[in-house]
Amino acid sequence: MKTLKLSSIYSVGLGFLVITLLIGVLSFSYIYLSAEKILTIINLHMTERTGLTLPYSTELLKSIDEIDAIRTRAYVLFSFALLLSALGAIFIFSIYKKNIMGPLHQISSAMQKMTQGEFEKLKVGGGTEISVLADRFNVMGQTLQDERKELQGAVSREQNIVRKLNVLNELNSSLIFKLSVSEVLESIISFSNPLIKSEIKTIALINRLTRQTTHFTSSLPKDYGDVTLMTNNIIRELFINKWMPIRLNVSSGDKRFADIIEGVNLKINNFLAVPVMIGEDILGTLILVNKTGANEFTAEDEDTALMVSFHGSAAIEKALLHEKTVELAKTDGLTGLNNHRTFHETLEEEIQRARRFDRNLSLLLIDIDYFKKFNDTYGHQEGDSALKELAGILSQSLRSIDSAARYGGEEFTIILPETPLEGALNTAKRINNEVRKHSFDIMGNKAHITVSIGVSTFPDDAMDREGLIKAADDALYLSKRKGRNAIFTFQQYKIESAEATPQS
Repeated sequence: MKTLKLSSIYSVGLGFLVITLLIGVLSFSYIYLSAEKILTIINLHMTERTGLTLPYSTELLKSIDEIDAIRTRAYVLFSFALLLSALGAIFIFSIYKKNIMGPLHQISSAMQKMTQGEFEKLKVGGGTEISVLADRFNVMGQTLQDERKELQGAVSREQNIVRKLNVLNELNSSLIFKLSVSEVLESIISFSNPLIKSEIKTIALINRLTRQTTHFTSSLPKDYGDVTLMTNNIIRELFINKWMPIRLNVSSGDKRFADIIEGVNLKINNFLAVPVMIGEDILGTLILVNKTGANEFTAEDEDTALMVSFHGSAAIEKALLHEKTVELAKTDGLTGLNNHRTFHETLEEEIQRARRFDRNLSLLLIDIDYFKKFNDTYGHQEGDSALKELAGILSQSLRSIDSAARYGGEEFTIILPETPLEGALNTAKRINNEVRKHSFDIMGNKAHITVSIGVSTFPDDAMDREGLIKAADDALYLSKRKGRNAIFTFQQYKIESAEATPQS
């Protein structure tokens, strides 16, 4: 667009005023000449001092008429000049007001609003230098507005990062002293909520070798639905995907989405799954389901979830190691059953519970018959293998509330809470039969063993831990004395003892 320069307009206006002034000067020159001529005539007559004759009189009148005509023309030209000057002044003022004062006022007002954070677009036309200035001002304002928005976005992102770091710092602080795996997982679920809003949050830990779920925690109430199947499907998909994060939604058209949520009794619209890892070792996965207020999870959500899993992974590994250490401290290294110390602690707890609720409690003391001969025949390595198989038979024969332990050597114990003598005898008979029928594979040959079992019951046989163990041990002694592969109770032991005692 061609720019119309104000200097050109002002030059035209100035020329217009110069012409007007020339006209004014010309008119004044006519007046001046008329006055000069009159003076000359008057001086001539005065010099001659003669009377006026007719020709002179006529000439004088003619001069006077000529002077009047000149004066009239001068007045007309002068008035015209004044009119043109006034019009020119008005014209120049209007141009000044329209093209300078108005736009400058708009620019000043816009700049004032800009200092207050308001951006106003100027509308100055005419193609003048000021309109060009206004256009450049608009460009500058738009640039500042864009930069302001970018700055606000950057500040918002920085604030979001600071908020995330604060939450992660709180998460780290809460995990420092937690040694329970379930508490660690619950904390991770809880602290991930303010970072990523979603309806369901689940974290599952897996066995590194079998890929089977070992721990599972979800924000979903148990009576609302079940996402364990989906979790297992996601773990399988993560394994196939080489433990890379997965983001899917119902509208993605990805066949994996339908496969993963198949059989889940919940409405799943989208989910995000990220691995929980320590170095190259996979611990489990963090799963977020149905993002709040959106149709899908974003890449930023994925990064945030990875940050949560990263910060939680160390605490998870620490809790798992602690759990394993505690388990090793409580269990027998060969059989996996409770060890001698754990047996005593468990029995004391169960006796206190039985006493508090006025319930029965039974104890089985089991010993492998002729186990020394077994070891001498087949070797201690095969003997250890037999002990492990026997431990498996005992575990399979018990209820969830029962507790088996390796008492020492080839002796085992079983604590039977809320079990009277009759129930304990049934359990003992079942174990005795299972052991007798079981074939032990010893160096390619089938071997069999038998066990002797002693039974005691709280509170009939004893009122404390030491007494109950002594009663079961006495019953076991009777079982061995009666030929082994047998079951005897402490009551039978007392009867045998009484009959064997000579009458005084």
